[in-house]
Amino acid sequence: MSLLLALGFLVLLGATGLVILLAGWGPPSWMLQVTTAAGRAVLAAIGAASLAGALRFAVELADRLSAGRALRRPGPKGDIVIAPRAVQELAAGLLRRELGLNGFRVQLTSTGEGVLLTVRLRLPPEEEAPRLAERIQELLSSEIQAKTGLPVVEVNLLIRGTARSAPTTD
Repeated sequence: MSLLLALGFLVLLGATGLVILLAGWGPPSWMLQVTTAAGRAVLAAIGAASLAGALRFAVELADRLSAGRALRRPGPKGDIVIAPRAVQELAAGLLRRELGLNGFRVQLTSTGEGVLLTVRLRLPPEEEAPRLAERIQELLSSEIQAKTGLPVVEVNLLIRGTARSAPTTD
């Protein structure tokens, strides 16, 4: 099914490119009716519809591919399936809301025992790396396990440098 979605995406994207080519540079001489304003408007409408269809196929394909990487855990009446993106968004929201951090990236890796989180960020000027790492590790491991039921095996912190301090106004 994913192959058909990818093929549909490519076909519609190619059709969009062809329509843009015809609308922009003009059609060959055997298609003279397209050189009118109405003909170009029809081509633009066809191109927009093709592009919308290609985007729809792309979104569907991305959803199917991410569902294959979903995190599963048993529930009381069946499996609970959580998309990795949902866990990443939960972690990012916690870091922003609880610790006031900005400009970071959260990566999630599924292991046999649970999930491994890696947070890449620039160290804020007022923070000490060991203290910040401890706060991030405690927050993410406890909250993600409590809210998703997925065991958090590790929370790694990679500091990419230091963040600039906010300019002061006197």
